[in-house]
Amino acid sequence: MKKFMHQYKFVGDYRLRLVFLEKLSDKFKNTIIKSDFVIPIPISKKTLQIRGFNQVTGLFDFARSRMSTKILQVKPKEQLSKLNRRQRLKKENLFYLTGSSIENKSVLLLDDVYTTGTTLHQTAAVLYEAGAKKVNSITLAR
Repeated sequence: MKKFMHQYKFVGDYRLRLVFLEKLSDKFKNTIIKSDFVIPIPISKKTLQIRGFNQVTGLFDFARSRMSTKILQVKPKEQLSKLNRRQRLKKENLFYLTGSSIENKSVLLLDDVYTTGTTLHQTAAVLYEAGAKKVNSITLAR
C-alpha cells in the first residue's frame, strides 16, 4: 500500500485511483448518500499546483457530485507525509471552515490514509466547534 500511495500521490499516476474506485463505491455509497455533507480532506494550493490533483477526490470520484469541496480549507503547510509521528501529533490545526453552515448536520470526511489520525481529529474538531451534529470518516488505508 505504501508503494501504491507513493506512485499515486507523489509520482502522479492518477490512473491508480481506478484500482479501488468500484470497491469503495460498493462499500460506502449508502453512507455517502445518508450524510448531509461529504467533505474530502483538502490539500493546500501549493500541493494542488505541484501534484495537479487532490488524491482524495480522485479515490472517491464516484461521490464527486455529493462532495462539498469549498467548506473545509487548509492553510499553507509542510506536507504531513514528511513529518514523523511526534511531529504530526504536535502540529497546530491548520484547517478552517468557509461558507456553509454545518450546524446540526452530519458530516462525512473522506481521506486517503489514516496514519496518526491527526488530520481527521483536527478537521473533526473544527467541524464540531462549528456545530456539526455528527462527524464520521472513511479512509482508504490505515
